[in-house]
Amino acid sequence: MNKRRISFNRHVLAVVLSFGPLFAHADLNLTVSDEQQINALVDRWNNVLNRVQGAQPQSLYADQVDWFGKVLPAQQVIANDREFLAKNKDYRQSIVSTLNIQPTGENDDRVLVHFVKRAGVNSDNEKNYPAELQLQKNAAGWRIVSETDAITRHNQHKNDDTGVAKGKFDGTHISYAWMSDANPRTGSACTPDSDCDCTLWNSDPRIKPVSISQCLAGTIETLAGLDDSGRDRAVVFPEWWTSAMRVVYVYDIQQNQWIKTLPGFSMNINLQEAATAADLVKRDPQQPGSVNVTQAIYDEVKEEPATQVINQTLLTLK
Repeated sequence: MNKRRISFNRHVLAVVLSFGPLFAHADLNLTVSDEQQINALVDRWNNVLNRVQGAQPQSLYADQVDWFGKVLPAQQVIANDREFLAKNKDYRQSIVSTLNIQPTGENDDRVLVHFVKRAGVNSDNEKNYPAELQLQKNAAGWRIVSETDAITRHNQHKNDDTGVAKGKFDGTHISYAWMSDANPRTGSACTPDSDCDCTLWNSDPRIKPVSISQCLAGTIETLAGLDDSGRDRAVVFPEWWTSAMRVVYVYDIQQNQWIKTLPGFSMNINLQEAATAADLVKRDPQQPGSVNVTQAIYDEVKEEPATQVINQTLLTLK
């Protein structure tokens, strides 16, 4: 079964990095003290990697850490960080999104913290990364037990669904795309009772993120060869709490911005469960710059869901 097509209830929590309002969800069983400790831990981690005076790494990590795919003792992780910073004296990083905290689904004493990190060994090569920290609570408090980012996981496990797509979305430069989601009113976690908007990110900091309304972060697929522009398309499959109907979006990058190159179209995850981006959007060999889109409809005569193929023109900025 294609996991992308299954609705799910993640019961997530988003917390702003600064000590602003904190938001909790009962399923996480986090106390106010837990929330403050998690904020403080991520803050210290960020300070250590930015060489903030007085920032110490000793209380950041558990005894063993899954560090970018390798299980290492905490002292080795600290040594690796110090060696990296010594070699890259201009390295800097910042957190450019809210923190999104959710249960791991495996251990009651662990949470996953997702956020977007902007980092580079100098100001000319900074990139955005979908950072991931896994934290575990022990007698001494919260500690980092895993550190990575979804781009690294994508490159290490190319056949796994990491929520990241790679392509030449502007036709020239390779970059990565992914989604995050949040309550648009509060910036906190999405719940079944709240509004929820997605943000489409790119690893190139020059590309401003775009918002997609009524959306839970789902899968992105790269689709090449729809025209002769050289631009790959990012086909975005948002999730939602209920209903088999979804809206699929197609984006590329033109003039240093995300552009929705086709109107959003409907998909029925019961009827089109196994459909991929390449199944849904195909180049029209008869009309350059046009594509054939297979969308979900409701057949009023047969009174049942169905699909139809429509022809659409790809948007190109002049």
